[in-house]
Amino acid sequence: MSGKQQVESAEGVARQLVEGMSGFDRSPSGLTRVVRKFSAIEFDVPDLPDVDGYLFQYGNVNWFPEPTFALSIVRQLEVVDAAGEHESYIQVQFELRYPSDDDLDSVGSHSEWWFPGGEVSFDTWLNSVERAEVSTRLAGKTPREFAIWQEMV
Repeated sequence: MSGKQQVESAEGVARQLVEGMSGFDRSPSGLTRVVRKFSAIEFDVPDLPDVDGYLFQYGNVNWFPEPTFALSIVRQLEVVDAAGEHESYIQVQFELRYPSDDDLDSVGSHSEWWFPGGEVSFDTWLNSVERAEVSTRLAGKTPREFAIWQEMV
């Protein structure tokens, strides 16, 4: 499978991609733009359904010292062992974190998966993320931070 990146290197690939973008736009549309570029990178995953998918999620989170509203898009990649059996998933998270306020508290929370092979193309799905009401509300706000990280699940 030459030309494909190793799944374990996904976070590094994502960071290099963002670093290579001159002046990363820390807005919901900037987030979808970087995810669109990241989606063009092929990773060494099995040729099966549901091994390379995306999660769009947002809502208030309580694991930071200050009240925080997070909007993220996650790419989930399957990891297999030497025999080709499922071992785990690696999730690469692209997340914008905002100070919570009354406006964001009223938005609530949401999560939505997308996998290839469904009725909706990735571009259509990502466009709907960009046009979502939460993205419109956040467009006028300044995020506290932008983070990229990888975890195994």
